[in-house]
Amino acid sequence: MSNLVKLLTKEPVEIPLDDIDAESFVFRSSFEGLEELAESIKSLGLIEPVIVRRNPKGGKPYQLIAGHRRYRACSMIGLKSIKAIITDVNDKDAYLIAITENLQRKSLNPIEEAIAYYNYVHKRGWGGISELAKNIGKSPAYVSFYIRLLELPSEVQEMIARGDLKPFVAAELEKVKDEEALKELVTELKRKKMGMRALRRRINDLRIKKADIRMKYQLVMKTMIASTRNCLIQYDLAINKLDEGSEEYRRAIGFRYQLHQLLDQLINEYSSIKKELSQEGVYV
Repeated sequence: MSNLVKLLTKEPVEIPLDDIDAESFVFRSSFEGLEELAESIKSLGLIEPVIVRRNPKGGKPYQLIAGHRRYRACSMIGLKSIKAIITDVNDKDAYLIAITENLQRKSLNPIEEAIAYYNYVHKRGWGGISELAKNIGKSPAYVSFYIRLLELPSEVQEMIARGDLKPFVAAELEKVKDEEALKELVTELKRKKMGMRALRRRINDLRIKKADIRMKYQLVMKTMIASTRNCLIQYDLAINKLDEGSEEYRRAIGFRYQLHQLLDQLINEYSSIKKELSQEGVYV
């Protein structure tokens, strides 16, 4: 991103830590491993400066855009000031700088990265996926993929965040539309690690199993439809024995109407199952 490149060519200055508001542009859910970074800074000094802007909210003079771990590590070892590059950018550009810096450092887990993209596109409404992708040097497919991770069950997202499940493996779960099958898979994933091939095979097995159940149900519906049609024929034969204008005839016709409604429901159910089965994709 050109804004970040331009910033990194600017000369840093020393800014008091107490003058910096570090509560904005925080994408990380935790800051583990600060002790090691703090010891490195204590021994070698801060090699890369943080990036701040003049605080548009008032209060402390500066607002931290990028370098939250470095800021916290410096504070941990009792430093009073920190090297910083000062820029004057709006909220959108500051957010893009923060994302880009985190991506370059690979400091976000996949779910934190996904949330950062989602907030930019959907919560902040600063632009579409293509525009965001261009600004951070990624493809639209890459950004879309990460945002879709947030549609996975919370348990799966936690596994991705911890590094127990790779994002591209977890994304296969999107193909599982049946809630019970998805729960079963998530339980299996929590119990043992699965690679892409193993997960695809398991998904395939579950989908075939589900398809088999629906095919049996479809055959049952077909039998019920035939039986109900035959029943209607018997109804007609019986009703014809009554006087057409009698009260008994009208009541019998009412029962026939209810049976015809049931037949319509069975036909609709059969058609729905048939459509689902025709759209079902199974790995071969």
